[in-house]
Amino acid sequence: MPNHWREELRLFLTIALIAGLAGLLTGLLLPCLLAGLLVYLGWHLYQLAGLKHLLEQDGCREPRPTGLWKDIVHTIQQLHVSHLTRNRDLSNRLDRFRDTVNSLPDGVAILEPSGRVDWCNPAAGNLLGIEWPGSQGRLLTALAPDPVLTEYLDGGHFTLPQVITSPANPAIILSIFITRLQHDAGRLMLVARDITRQYYLDIARRDFVANVSHELRTPLTVIYGLAELLNTDTTDAARLKHSTGLILQQASRMNDLVSDLLTLTRLETQQQTTADEHVPVAELLATIIEEARTLSGPAQHVLQLEIHSQDGLRGNANELRTAFSNLVTNAVRHTPNKAEISVRWQVDAAGAHLSVTDSGEGIATRHIPRLTERLYRVDASHSRDTGGTGLGLAIVKHILEHHEAELEIISTVGGGSTFSCHFPPARVI
Repeated sequence: MPNHWREELRLFLTIALIAGLAGLLTGLLLPCLLAGLLVYLGWHLYQLAGLKHLLEQDGCREPRPTGLWKDIVHTIQQLHVSHLTRNRDLSNRLDRFRDTVNSLPDGVAILEPSGRVDWCNPAAGNLLGIEWPGSQGRLLTALAPDPVLTEYLDGGHFTLPQVITSPANPAIILSIFITRLQHDAGRLMLVARDITRQYYLDIARRDFVANVSHELRTPLTVIYGLAELLNTDTTDAARLKHSTGLILQQASRMNDLVSDLLTLTRLETQQQTTADEHVPVAELLATIIEEARTLSGPAQHVLQLEIHSQDGLRGNANELRTAFSNLVTNAVRHTPNKAEISVRWQVDAAGAHLSVTDSGEGIATRHIPRLTERLYRVDASHSRDTGGTGLGLAIVKHILEHHEAELEIISTVGGGSTFSCHFPPARVI
């Protein structure tokens, strides 16, 4: 028999024995036995009151149990300790979960079935304009009014994410994904991710593919048409010479485009430039200017070279030659005949600076941020007439990045343009 049962039986027999002896001595056996039974029941009522107090005080104050009550109190105390341990563990997990979600760059919000905000992390304030607890209980569609988001929530079909403009910052593009919480019926979890960079990269990629297709289609159409003409009529020597000249011109144009595409691809995929060498910039620019005069030909541009320092650069000579040549060539192609083009090289405390200034038509301010995009043209028809591929400035940008340098473009419509390359002091030799 377990000890607590023995103790309980011992208490019962002790009270019964005392009550029986008292009854025999007084001649009132039955009343004394009843009195003993009442004492036994009273003791249990006292223990029951102590148990109630124990439960109300969360185990902080313990009665003095005996018999069966010892086992009951011990079991309750074990359950209480287990409950405290479990609550502490859940609290720690909840704190870790909150820290994790709060550190996410994505905005996360928990929505009630009615679409009201129940909770959100700090990133949701930057991306969606909702804050916790200030936005708690308010409709998400009122805090972030966007017709696409409203339709997405009302539709209830959350298989695909939606793209919207951030209600908090119109410059940010968001991908919104909503899912239903499995263990909390009716509640929704909304995740907002900043995809601005990827969004514009996708647009640039689509534009690039369209522009390349267009650039290649034009010369191919010309070559194909002339080839058909030569195939049917080759007796006219003048026409034959003119046709073959056009074929060579268009083939050269396609060759330049493919060559520039390969150069740009190499620069974009190359993590760093090859081993640095001493590049004598003054000599390099003198050579480029002579080539530009040849390119100018009948246009008779006035090319001025101003060398204010004999310092050179530490870098890749072939890449720097390509970048500088592209800037000068662009100036020749976009400057009216007999107009002046100035090339200046100087070094100061801020580093080395190459500037190419033309007196062309100039560029509108809205176009300047996109000039270094691949195949971006301010005037497509004019650029094609002058023989450019539309990749020159993109190549310049990547070469300068390899040399820790920056490209600065200053232009005024009708007042010409200045393209400047700024190299840090560490690159100067």
